[in-house]
Amino acid sequence: MSTLVSNIFYFFIACLTLVFITISGLESFYVKPGPSNDDKLLIINKGQSVSNIASNLRDLNLIENRMTFMLVLRLKGFHNKIKFGEYMIPKTSSIEEIVEKIVSGVSVQYTITIPEGLSTASVIALINSNPNIKGDFISYTDEGILAPNTYSFDITTEKADLLMKMKDEQKKIVDSAWNTRAPDLPLKNTLELLVLASIVEKEAGNEQDKKKVASVFLNRLKKKMRLQSDPTVVYSLTGGEGSLDRELTRRDLKINSPFNTYRISGLPPKPICNPSKSSIYAVANPTETEFLFFVADGKGGHNFSQNLRQHNQFVREYRKLKEKN
Repeated sequence: MSTLVSNIFYFFIACLTLVFITISGLESFYVKPGPSNDDKLLIINKGQSVSNIASNLRDLNLIENRMTFMLVLRLKGFHNKIKFGEYMIPKTSSIEEIVEKIVSGVSVQYTITIPEGLSTASVIALINSNPNIKGDFISYTDEGILAPNTYSFDITTEKADLLMKMKDEQKKIVDSAWNTRAPDLPLKNTLELLVLASIVEKEAGNEQDKKKVASVFLNRLKKKMRLQSDPTVVYSLTGGEGSLDRELTRRDLKINSPFNTYRISGLPPKPICNPSKSSIYAVANPTETEFLFFVADGKGGHNFSQNLRQHNQFVREYRKLKEKN
């Protein structure tokens, strides 16, 4: 009987020793540098099996043995914690380092830049044409509510998600600007703030002039003068689809459109582009001036004036400068 107990005891010890050796061996595989001499992009799709992921890793020469990888993954309790995405795996990464990446969910990051002053149609075209942004093609028509910026995203981001992010950011900007606006602003609500900011965005040649340009339009609104903004005529002709690619004519200024501020009083019904944060804040808190007119100075800025006589002089100077060039 004692011999049987002794045999069972030694068998148990042998099994424990074997398990210890196996686990120790797997642990060495876990931290051992991988075979790849190059950085590799690993793509894990939603719902992809561990077995398939292991095969992809082996095919990319990131691991030597798929079964070892799967066994280690299960022993470590990570087999059901892998997140789909795109992962850049550095050369010679160990299984431990690979697992840390694919469990973290921190995918390869891409960026998309939305320039200031684009129409919504142009923004949507940029999103839809980007091959790294997933999801169905989107269509959207509301102007002014998408914040220009550079946005980061990964393979899990869908077009609709990115669009919502732009809307949320613009709303935060507009609400903040509105809540800190100048007390005598002749605007009724945030929509009017956006509308005028979109006009300032298109009119101002540089950041320094934005607050002065905003003051001109706000002064004209206070005096019940028409805004007479050329970009509103361009929008009337193009609807925000592309550029006009020619000079405006006197006939253009007479076009019957709710956006043509040479014909309508007050503001257009909606923005003509997606304005930047700086344009929105320029309208909310403009420079205090008595300017009623401005014209390009031919050097990237503007000349501002309080009366038509002075304005016409600046216009003549600008035309002479254009003729020389």
